[in-house]
Amino acid sequence: MSFWERLLKIDRKIIFILMAVLVLFPLLKPLGLGVNSGPRAKAVFDAVDAIPPGKTLLISVDFDPASMPELYPMLVALMRHAFARDVKVLLCGLWITGAGLADKAVTEIPPEYGKEYGKDVVYLGWKAGVDAVILGMGENIKNVFPVDYYGHPLDSLPMMQEVVRLRDIPFMVAISAGTPGFSDWLLYGQSRYGLRVGAGVTAVSAADAYPFLQSGQLTGLLAGMKGAAEYEVLVAKNGYSKAYMPAVAAMDSQSLAHLVILILVVLGNVAFFATRMKRR
Repeated sequence: MSFWERLLKIDRKIIFILMAVLVLFPLLKPLGLGVNSGPRAKAVFDAVDAIPPGKTLLISVDFDPASMPELYPMLVALMRHAFARDVKVLLCGLWITGAGLADKAVTEIPPEYGKEYGKDVVYLGWKAGVDAVILGMGENIKNVFPVDYYGHPLDSLPMMQEVVRLRDIPFMVAISAGTPGFSDWLLYGQSRYGLRVGAGVTAVSAADAYPFLQSGQLTGLLAGMKGAAEYEVLVAKNGYSKAYMPAVAAMDSQSLAHLVILILVVLGNVAFFATRMKRR
C-alpha cells in the first residue's frame, strides 16, 4: 500500500484527536497568531488613552449572554485599560439581558487594580425607554438613575459628584449586539450633547457600523472576536495588563482549526488524484 493510499485510509479518530489538541492548546496558552491591531481598534484605544486620569469612561453594556464570547472580552479589556490609567469607569445598559454581565465585570475587574466601587467605578444598571434614558442622562444622570444597580443613592457615591451629565464624560464605548445600541447613543447622546462615541459590535453586525465610522460619527470600532483580540493586544503591548486574553486565545484556536482543515483538504485531494493516476 502506497503512502497516498495509507493517507486516504487514515483513521478519522486520529484527525478528531489532532483537531481537538490544536483547538484546545491555544485556549490554555494563547499564541497571538496573526493578531495585529487595525486602525479601527487603534482609534478606540487612542480615544481611551487620551482621557485624562481622574476623568470618566462611559461603557454601555448592550448585549446578552449569547453574544458574550465576542463582546465580553471587549468590556474587560476596556475596563483594564481605563483602570491602568486611573480613568474612572461608569457603566450602564440599554439591554436588561446585559445587566448580569456588567455586574460580573464590575465584581471581577476593579480588584485587579485596587479600585473601589463608588470611587473608581459605578454601575447604574438598566432602565426601560432608550431615548428617554439617554436624553435624561444628557440633562442629569441622577434624574434617570437616582440609585445605582445595587441600590446605593448616587448622591452617596463620591465618583458621581463629578459626573453629573453626559457632557462631563470625554468618551464612551457602546458594546452592542443589535438594537438598541451604539446607533441610539449617536442619535441622542452625540447629536444633542456632543458625546464622543466608539462602538464594539458582533462580527455579523459590523457592516452596519461602517457607514457611521466613515462619516466620522463613530470614533473607532471593535468588530467581533478579532476586534476584541486587537484591543487585548494593544492593552498588553502598552503594559496595561498581563492578564489572560480570552479573545486572542479564541482567535488562535480558530486560526489553527482553519489551517488544519485547509491542509487536510489539500492532502486529501492530492492523495485522491495520485492513487487514481497510479491505477491507470
